[in-house]
Amino acid sequence: MEYPSAWLLFFYLVPASPSTHRSYVWRKLKALGVLYLQNSICIVPAIGSVEEKLHQLYEEILSRKGTASLLHVSLLDEAEQQDIIARFKRQMEDEYGEFIEQCGEFHAELAKERAKNHLTFGELEENDVNLAKLKLWLPKLHARDFFQVDIAKDAEAALESCEVDFRQFESEVEDASNSGVRP
Repeated sequence: MEYPSAWLLFFYLVPASPSTHRSYVWRKLKALGVLYLQNSICIVPAIGSVEEKLHQLYEEILSRKGTASLLHVSLLDEAEQQDIIARFKRQMEDEYGEFIEQCGEFHAELAKERAKNHLTFGELEENDVNLAKLKLWLPKLHARDFFQVDIAKDAEAALESCEVDFRQFESEVEDASNSGVRP
């Protein structure tokens, strides 16, 4: 496996009040896929698009009366580099695991509606919205999966399974509607 030759170290301090500033910064950093080393100190492989977004966040933090630093660093110790990469992988495995859980809940919801014979266009629309959320979520995970963890394939298969199940549910709703049977 090829390891990054450069990393970005980002650390920041935002005012305690309002607390929305801290949560805003945390959400932005989470979306970029950073790994927190300590509170307000994170690291990420030096990738151009990520660096650009970190620069933008840096400016936002300063405009909100906070402080921030963005540094290019090299990890000199091979063992430390491997540990950081392993932590990135575990972080992504957890995130993909959560995604797969949500796919399981999607299947459970369709099964529940089938069991109750709620084969309506309203249920179809509601579940279409839920499937759309899953479809938007997976590319976000891929974008921050810097080291391509194996479970990503399981997440793709889980989403595909949701799409197949939804198409089947859609067909069942159509059949119920055409039969004139009102549940």
